[in-house]
Amino acid sequence: MKLLINLCAHDGIISHYTGVGTIVKRYIKMFQMILEKRGYEYAINLYTPEYHSNSFGYSAYTHEVHKQMKNVNIIQISNGSNGAVNYGTIKDWKLLSKNTANAINSLNISNYDLVLTISNDTPFAGLNELLNSSDKNYKIWIPHSTGKIHKVNSAIKDGEDDLQARIDWEKQAVNYINQNTNSYLGGTGRYISMHMINQYSLKESKLINIINGEILSQQTIYQETDEMARLFNDIEKEDAIIMDFGRAEEYKNIDAAMFLGNIIGVKPVVIAQSYYKGQPIIKKYEDIAKATNSKLYVDVPFDFPFYILNHYNKNMILLIPSKKEIFGLIVNQVRKLNKSNILIVANDIGGLHEQINDEKDGVLVNLENMQESAEKISRNFTTENIQNFNKLSQKKLKETYDFEKICTEFMDFFINSKWCAII
Repeated sequence: MKLLINLCAHDGIISHYTGVGTIVKRYIKMFQMILEKRGYEYAINLYTPEYHSNSFGYSAYTHEVHKQMKNVNIIQISNGSNGAVNYGTIKDWKLLSKNTANAINSLNISNYDLVLTISNDTPFAGLNELLNSSDKNYKIWIPHSTGKIHKVNSAIKDGEDDLQARIDWEKQAVNYINQNTNSYLGGTGRYISMHMINQYSLKESKLINIINGEILSQQTIYQETDEMARLFNDIEKEDAIIMDFGRAEEYKNIDAAMFLGNIIGVKPVVIAQSYYKGQPIIKKYEDIAKATNSKLYVDVPFDFPFYILNHYNKNMILLIPSKKEIFGLIVNQVRKLNKSNILIVANDIGGLHEQINDEKDGVLVNLENMQESAEKISRNFTTENIQNFNKLSQKKLKETYDFEKICTEFMDFFINSKWCAII
């Protein structure tokens, strides 16, 4: 079999600044690994918005890794901003999808037995309907967020202004999937899958699972720098910490770690990544950090949280306090580290609820009630509990979130569909 994968993503190809980027990097690695194991002839084309060295989130390391991969081609596509905007708004998405479609439509797909075109997240939602029809080409849109869940685009100033346009764009993508034989929606977890069915009228028959998982056969690779080591010096002196990190967005609720740590009596360590210089929420974080005697780090190296998770050896609480979360990648990222000193605590909402079995392999709390949450965390913050939770976490990781198994089943769905159609 000769197979072509067109993988489109705004992050994770030559940049890395979001959870979407993290999972896209895994797709690329996993698809290549599976195809190599099977001995298929293949090519993987990676389509992403234009970036230059000063673009927000550009990663020379990620760019170089993918550039060196066998049978992988990187194609930067214009969204009209000349690298100034990478996620963008409806105007950017429409031009990006149009230009990407032109590039893919120019390919000679008669050279392949099967083509998978995989579009990630809202910027590429409109791509599928612009592609030429072919019984060889299966088109999959994977939404990693939606306007109906997040209700704002924090990546840009005044992002709430284009909310309805974003929702309409996403609805249009789902309508096309429902009506087109070779189109599907990739569900990264039960929460987002049911959301697309209930809120966007996706037909259940058009859903194909590609659950966010971990590559268990390979060690997690992250960068360590002298700057990280210097920043860590003050943290490692603490007897215990409660840590949270994420993008500077209201729904991420990362200031909750400061309040909880202050109540519990554990040093809060909070890491925030801003979207643009002068983002107002950063001032809010700074004020809370001062009032709660928290350690706040803003716009530090992307992998600094993993430096802490790997090097801090005393008991710590890893908090995921999001008010809205489709799927918390960090839950399984921490599980994969297999450390028996980290208590995973998450807000009892959305996709986080499906990942954690409360007081079995982690702790779920209702952060609408800080005092009650603090008491529940304190009760479970013992060495014995942390070690027991970690043992059950390892079991769940292997049984539910083995990404090689998940991606193999995803690819086989289309490979088998193709051969059945031929027969």
